[in-house]
Amino acid sequence: MTLRYFCIGLILLGCNQVWADEVALVMSVQGKVVRIADTVQVPVEAFVKLKEGDKLSLEKDSRLQVVYFDNGRQETWSGPGRLEMTLREGKASGLSAPEVKSLPMVMARQLARTPALDGQGRGGVTRLRSVPGLDAMTRLEDTYHDLRSRAGPNDLGPEMYLLSGLYDMRELDRVERVLGDLQQDRRQNPEAALLVALYKKAVKNARENKK
Repeated sequence: MTLRYFCIGLILLGCNQVWADEVALVMSVQGKVVRIADTVQVPVEAFVKLKEGDKLSLEKDSRLQVVYFDNGRQETWSGPGRLEMTLREGKASGLSAPEVKSLPMVMARQLARTPALDGQGRGGVTRLRSVPGLDAMTRLEDTYHDLRSRAGPNDLGPEMYLLSGLYDMRELDRVERVLGDLQQDRRQNPEAALLVALYKKAVKNARENKK
């Protein structure tokens, strides 16, 4: 192995480790939830990715919903209390047992590729696959329609899955069309507005990186 390929291997290994540390995605937040980092408290928002070992504080009347990438476990916690993130579930202190639901692994794995929010200090790497084949696009769309048929009207999970897949495949025009539909259909949903803002920023960055 040449020095060049050895160095490339080390870089890729390091990148994989960064992504491997992320264990869950925040799906929704109500009330005040903060991540405790040393003596600093960082507000937790929807669509933030959490690392193993992150410690969260949930205040009274707060609710937090997270999905774990490794097993598709979705937890909904109600405050007050504290929560530590592990690979497959939250470790609670002073919290009642969460509402638990199992999401399809195809959805959990795709959610892991949601673009990072600014200000997380987590790298924010844009990972794009090559241009997709027809089969890949068909599978994405079929899975989305199946997820949507089984989700509630206020559940953004199917749209998050679709947006992540389209963005991953460089289908930026289609991402923007989905964002337009979300803005039209979910005008009163603040988390939908945050999701739209997240992907508008990601699409803008992706287009600028192609120049």
